[in-house]
Amino acid sequence: MGYNYSKGAQVIGDLKAADDAERNTQIDFGEDQIDLETSGSLRFQVKNAGTSTYYDPAQLANDTGMGEIVKFGSGTLTAGKLYYLNGSSAWAEVDADAVASGADQLLGIALGSDPAGAGVLIRGMFDAHSYLSNFSAGKAVYISATAGGMDTTAPSGGGDYVRIVGYCTNTSNVIYFNPSSTWIEL
Repeated sequence: MGYNYSKGAQVIGDLKAADDAERNTQIDFGEDQIDLETSGSLRFQVKNAGTSTYYDPAQLANDTGMGEIVKFGSGTLTAGKLYYLNGSSAWAEVDADAVASGADQLLGIALGSDPAGAGVLIRGMFDAHSYLSNFSAGKAVYISATAGGMDTTAPSGGGDYVRIVGYCTNTSNVIYFNPSSTWIEL
């Protein structure tokens, strides 16, 4: 079904959408903002003063994420593991034991086995059910000395590097994934 939104004689938008009752989706064109809602929750809002994205971490299943997702690079990945993009454009598992494996590279969490298909989360919310040790609300999350893993305890071995990749939220296993660009070698 199509909707034609207008203000006076000026057409300000044309929307084609499925039946809202069937999909529980709504786009509201307000006077000074546009809201996108799905499943009864506000997801995205554009106001005259800026843009906001709303995430509901309670909706995430184990080892899934939402936010900024890229679909490039190569490699066979495991959903939920932490990867870095290496010099040959392949995603490889991070490891805090080796500076060359994630200290100063682009990081992402695999959302499936194919980076070009399922994608890689580079910033957003993630339910780190399988590959995060010691979840505790509010704590920093670090690259682990276990390949592809994350931990709330910073690496401490000689030659390890320390890099924060996010923070635990108050929803069990859900982290805000936003890797720092800074790191130190021990």
